[in-house]
Amino acid sequence: MIRRASLQGFTLLELLIAIAIFALLSAGCYRIFKAVTSTKEVTEAIWEYTGEVQKAFLIIQKDFFQVAIRPVRNELGDREPAVQSENGRITFTRHGWRNFTNDPRSELQRVQYLFDGGRLLKHYWQTLDRAPDTPFKEQVVLEDVQNFSVKFRDAKRRWHTSWPPASDKQSERVRMVPSAIEITLVHESLGTLQQLIPGPTFKPSEKKSEANSKGGKSDSKGKPPNSSQSEQWRSRGGDDE
Repeated sequence: MIRRASLQGFTLLELLIAIAIFALLSAGCYRIFKAVTSTKEVTEAIWEYTGEVQKAFLIIQKDFFQVAIRPVRNELGDREPAVQSENGRITFTRHGWRNFTNDPRSELQRVQYLFDGGRLLKHYWQTLDRAPDTPFKEQVVLEDVQNFSVKFRDAKRRWHTSWPPASDKQSERVRMVPSAIEITLVHESLGTLQQLIPGPTFKPSEKKSEANSKGGKSDSKGKPPNSSQSEQWRSRGGDDE
């Protein structure tokens, strides 16, 4: 005689336990998925900000690396220094304005950087010596900027917040250019960024002397270097001094 095994279903308690386990697993998977998605979004935003800032600093470096000793005439016919900083605007003449179409113009260009309404702007003119109606073109270098400042180092290794230095002779001021330029930019998401750029009068021997000062080497008389006479060269992303 063949005996048939009795068929039994799940009890209500077993179903509740299975549903509870499935709910816990689903909640854990959702949290993991949400964390991965959030991390991806944050990473993409950081990369986007970083790419914009890197592009902005490439533009800045390209201009400031090619500072030219060339004063100009402004709209009123007055002479402007080759490098001038006033009222938060940094204006200077630069080399390297390529002329692919062979237009009747110079390869020198007059440019100006200014901070306005959370944006770092660049103005540039088609001519060096401007007439009263000479227009300028505007380029947005970077947005979400909280502050932008520039410091200038002279041939005597002194830092200035404006240029040309007020203590120098008027006849020499228009042709004065800094030996180094320190650019500080405060970004809304990335914080304080700083870049040090050598000027046209920068001497490599200055950088070697700075490196010796960092290493604590003594001078010819065996005395340690005076910390007040040595300054650190750096490009950093930390807090401003």
